Amino acid sequence: MRRTAALVVVLAALLAVAVVPVATPAQAPRALVVQSQTEPPGLDMTATPATATSGVIFYNVQEALVKVDRHGKLVPWLAERWHTADNRNYTFFLKKGVRFHNGRELKAADVKYAFERALNPETKHPYAKDYEAIGDIIVKDDYTVTFALKSVNASFLQNIARAGSVIYPREAVETMKSHPIGTGPFRFEEWVRGDRIVLTKNPDYHVKGLPHLDRVTFRFITDPNAVLAALKAGDVDVSLFGLGPEHVQDVQKDARFQVLVGDTTNDVILAMNNSRKPYTDVRVRRAMTYGINKSDVLKGAMFGMGKILGTNVDPLNPYYVDMSKVMPYDPAKAKQLLAEAGYPNGFDTVLKVAPQYYYTVRSGEVIAENLKKIGVNVKIEQIEWGQWLSRVFREADFDLTIIGHAEAWDIKNYANPKYYFRYDSPKFQELFAKSEVTVDDRARRDVYVQMQKLMVEDAPVVWLFMHPRLAVAKKGVQGLWKDLPASAADLSEVAWAPAK
Repeated sequence: MRRTAALVVVLAALLAVAVVPVATPAQAPRALVVQSQTEPPGLDMTATPATATSGVIFYNVQEALVKVDRHGKLVPWLAERWHTADNRNYTFFLKKGVRFHNGRELKAADVKYAFERALNPETKHPYAKDYEAIGDIIVKDDYTVTFALKSVNASFLQNIARAGSVIYPREAVETMKSHPIGTGPFRFEEWVRGDRIVLTKNPDYHVKGLPHLDRVTFRFITDPNAVLAALKAGDVDVSLFGLGPEHVQDVQKDARFQVLVGDTTNDVILAMNNSRKPYTDVRVRRAMTYGINKSDVLKGAMFGMGKILGTNVDPLNPYYVDMSKVMPYDPAKAKQLLAEAGYPNGFDTVLKVAPQYYYTVRSGEVIAENLKKIGVNVKIEQIEWGQWLSRVFREADFDLTIIGHAEAWDIKNYANPKYYFRYDSPKFQELFAKSEVTVDDRARRDVYVQMQKLMVEDAPVVWLFMHPRLAVAKKGVQGLWKDLPASAADLSEVAWAPAK
């Protein structure tokens, strides 16, 4: 009898387990699978400027003293506040109790170490030039640190908020490329090369109540059609910059999804090698701009979504001026300029694009057709992303290329004659230098207007369009940013709505 009773108890327990319902994504809101278009080349933001890296790590795993919020405003973050009386000495007062993922509390000495390392030429920090104004870093106590600048720097707070300005423990430096440690809402768990990166909840996060998710998996899916298939199959919950614009209407009609269309800081350009003939001649560069119908490019590449640009300054920038109509499509004007430059019959040129970014190929095809009408014969050469980085970006071995520049406030690139498109204008460099020491907001805006006008005149590149924010999420996902004023995919406030 006792054996029979015991058997009945065991069977009852097994049946109880068997009837527990399997959780669905809507019922188990603690995990999220996010599609990402590009796999990062590494996970150390102090070693690479790749937006594929910051898109996973920035704001999720590692953070800075100052943050750009979803509205594009600078807000205190690891520092609870800052103070300056003279725009030369900035004192940051750190939050107390902020802990790195290895358990150690963040201190002012960590801030000093991170920026001194960034300033060390041996580090080869990708944003080292952003910190050149820093003269000294003074630790007053464990939670107070002062940056003494060599001169006034109007971009100092923006630079402190950049992806390369993250704070990390010095003991983790050697492993950051593959295992970053920070103070963010999520801890790095694993990187399965070619497939996914997994983050897990940081239970000691310094912002009370965040994050809402226990686990985030970034899956690398490049092809837009594969992204759509993964969404419809339920393999991913959110798509970030991966869905093709041609699929947007289809997804908008599907009651299972929500579509976010917003603005970004990602300006897509046709870059010309200003150090290589015929692009050394400003008349040729202007002819290229006049010879391209940007409306056609936007339709062909993005199905009309996005905004046509006239300069590097994007609509999310407070100093933005719409210059898109200053140099409109005018093939006759383009031919005239080419003839004046000594190319009455046009010329042959090569356009190198990386097909993993679908908009580069699509834009290139439209541009080639446009330029053919003014005698410029464009041969499109598709190369792998690694080759693009080495040959085009690092070695400037190209005639033309197309790429999106996602970093905000990156007008400084046009003041750098060694940047890959090799624009070298002493006048522009002088204006940029002036903007960096102009603290008054109205006066600084005036300088930015002058820079934008000069950009149009010099035409170092052809600014095509702002790549729109095209994000798709399953119904029930809440907290995603509509616009992207920073190169990040901040998931700290993302959650699943409670199941009804």
